[in-house]
Amino acid sequence: MKLFKRKNIIPLCLASLFAAFAASVTADRIVTVYGQGAVLGTFSAAEVDSIAFGTTGTLFKLYNSSRYQLLLRSRSKVDSIVFSGEYDKSSYPEFNTTSLYHDMNVSYNEDSKVYSLSTTGGDPYIFTKTLTADLPSDSCVIAFEYRCPKGVSDLQVFFADPVSESNSARTSQIPATIGSEWATFRFNIKNYRELFGWGKKGDRLRLDFGSASGVDISIRHFRIRIMTDAEKEQLARADSLEKAKKTMAQNLTKYLSASYDSKITNVDVSFDTVTITGNCVGEGQFAVADVAPFEDVTETRKFEYTADIPTGEFTIKLPRKLKRSTLPNYDRAISKWAIVKVNEDGTHTLVSHARYADDVIAKYSAEKCEFKGKKGIAAGGGSKYIADFESLDVHSITQNIVLSTIISTTRGRGFTQPYYYGGRTYYINTGSVAGYDATLKAAQKKDIVVEAIILTPTGSGYTDPECTGGYYTMPNMTTALATNYYAASLDYLARRYSTGENGRIHHWIMHNEVDQGDTWTNMGSQPEMRFYDRYIKSMRLCYNIVRQYDQNASVLGSYTHTWYISGNEYSPRTMLEQNVQYSNAEGDFRWGIAYHPYPINLLRPEFWVNDRNYATFNNNAAYVTFYNPEVINAWILKKEHLYKDGTKRVLVFSEQGTNSPSYSETDLAKQAAGAAWIWKKLQKLDGIDAMQWHNWSDNRAEFGLRIGLRAYADGDYKDLDPKPVWYVWKAAGTENEDEVFAPYLKTIGISSWDGIVRTVK
Repeated sequence: MKLFKRKNIIPLCLASLFAAFAASVTADRIVTVYGQGAVLGTFSAAEVDSIAFGTTGTLFKLYNSSRYQLLLRSRSKVDSIVFSGEYDKSSYPEFNTTSLYHDMNVSYNEDSKVYSLSTTGGDPYIFTKTLTADLPSDSCVIAFEYRCPKGVSDLQVFFADPVSESNSARTSQIPATIGSEWATFRFNIKNYRELFGWGKKGDRLRLDFGSASGVDISIRHFRIRIMTDAEKEQLARADSLEKAKKTMAQNLTKYLSASYDSKITNVDVSFDTVTITGNCVGEGQFAVADVAPFEDVTETRKFEYTADIPTGEFTIKLPRKLKRSTLPNYDRAISKWAIVKVNEDGTHTLVSHARYADDVIAKYSAEKCEFKGKKGIAAGGGSKYIADFESLDVHSITQNIVLSTIISTTRGRGFTQPYYYGGRTYYINTGSVAGYDATLKAAQKKDIVVEAIILTPTGSGYTDPECTGGYYTMPNMTTALATNYYAASLDYLARRYSTGENGRIHHWIMHNEVDQGDTWTNMGSQPEMRFYDRYIKSMRLCYNIVRQYDQNASVLGSYTHTWYISGNEYSPRTMLEQNVQYSNAEGDFRWGIAYHPYPINLLRPEFWVNDRNYATFNNNAAYVTFYNPEVINAWILKKEHLYKDGTKRVLVFSEQGTNSPSYSETDLAKQAAGAAWIWKKLQKLDGIDAMQWHNWSDNRAEFGLRIGLRAYADGDYKDLDPKPVWYVWKAAGTENEDEVFAPYLKTIGISSWDGIVRTVK
């Protein structure tokens, strides 16, 4: 290892000292460069050939033997260089640049040792070559340096083989870089190595770089190395947090199934008072605790706001508004209430289930709007979309509402109109709101039911602190300020879209596909019970705000086409059963279901052939798709799943469509046949209120799918030309239905629609 000095700027004593260290370092040791308390770079000594300080002595440069710059920093940023006594146990797996990559262009520069990746589609990934020997047990940090001007939304690592979601882990986003400076990315895989038994000779990795095309990323020094002391401490803290998460999940499970002697029987919220009625059983001192959404009822040992109660039956009245934490005017209508025993040390022991408000006095009573038919459309915009309200005679639509486009905690960049909630001021983007108004007013004129999909983007002010990526985040409800911001957003929407003056929202779909939370409602890695408890809190918060303006609105959970897979605690059926548990324990509310019964393989339209083995006709079906909607229809109609007044809960199919892999006559016919099939089934299934065909038009960014009713420009099709499926959807429910549907019987291979509805066993 050599030391380069330019113009004798560096004192000889420094050169001599460095040379002495360098001479003692063998190629199998580790060189670590530190700066400002952080690791700037870790290298095998075999990689490092020389160090230079620039012509003025103000830079720090690390070179390999090819004179390629490994590290460049301002010299003032470098604190120390450590030549570790540890042997370099790093593995340096190479990327497979010959064939095992997808939706990207790949090249490798032998001189600079840099991989250049450029994504070209929605599923970009690359494999490493297989390990040539077993990894040392303590080699468990994937690390590399990179340049990436756009950044990557998230990195998913598959520990192959096999390549499966269950053998993978998602990391946080890869932040964008600026200019020519290299950044370092690290991902600790110690727990995943143990979980998946990965790291043996012949194993390999698959790295999935987000889902966007047009992203350029350069990578060098890709390796799997041992942990630093700081990383070991960080992992220990993370393991402690994981243990706490699992404990909370176990506590929630016990809580929901517990049978308490004490019980809160009713919570009534008037304009200025909360009245709590219940029965307290036991000896000692007891109190009613105000449990805010940002508090965890099973984990809190001392609640901030309590009121003493006697044993036996009781009724207590408390002020509705109060100063709480950072909120000058907290509204207790969004709290839940529990009975606790006051211990000698001042801590609290939970002795009842918590209960949300049974009644909240109305600020406004929106007109009730029923589904007048089952036909709907979704994910559209513009004049032609609005024209299709009439052309297709639709009775319902969905509308994505991205909260971060509407309201902000700070003024500026279009957010200028003040909005007050909880004693704090927020700012509305009136331009963005006007766009939503246009669609919702048009729907209102046609008496169309609108289901708003409430979305909170990852990276926005709503981002949960444990979020690790994905498109959208679980809303942050961990602090008073974060909860109030989210509540203010919902209050603004409920107030604006209840009167009909600006259009209406009739039902509220909370977030997207929570059973695939990593991608669509990210809260980081969580035990399902802890994740779902937060989801229920989000639904309850929305419900207790919306019901003040619209007493007929439902909040709907959003789920994929997966139904029940044994061992997968994130299965929708499991989650829906937890909805029932929460309603039984904490008081019922108007929740419903927004389901997405896509074919199992979204790309292939022939679900009537492909889905038979897994979309079966029983409650243990792995999937509910266009093939077997009878399963979820039967579930929603069961007595134990009805709302407390005995009425059926809302069940809509809010996102689904059959694909036309191309615009060939055959593919288009298969897509249209799928629409005819599901419509015929819908007419026989009373539990399903509506279905919104998604997408309204084909979208080039929709992961290679063409599931729309209208095309994009390709071949003989012009942009937004109607496809055959558009004519099927237009005819659905009209006197022309049988005539238009008839040709597709042959496509499916049946002679009649009469036998397609099956009995659920």
